[in-house]
Amino acid sequence: MHSDTNLRCRVCGYKSENPPWGDNEKTPLYDYCPCCGVEHGYQDSSPEGARNYRTNWIATGAKWMASTARPKAWEIKEQLNHIPPDFI
Repeated sequence: MHSDTNLRCRVCGYKSENPPWGDNEKTPLYDYCPCCGVEHGYQDSSPEGARNYRTNWIATGAKWMASTARPKAWEIKEQLNHIPPDFI
């Protein structure tokens, strides 16, 4: 069983079915977040990188990479509250 924090995107807080950084939080899957579009293992490999990506993503409209995955009642502020603490 994975912790909720381990399942969250370091950039936007999106909850995945599989941990984007593996069970040990050190082995990225190199897949893309359907929400913010970050490739896990590159732009989110450091807190600074995740913050920079997030700032740019929000500044450009916080658009979903996979719009079909966006929940109808999606609230960006609520989702951002779930960013792993070390990456806020």
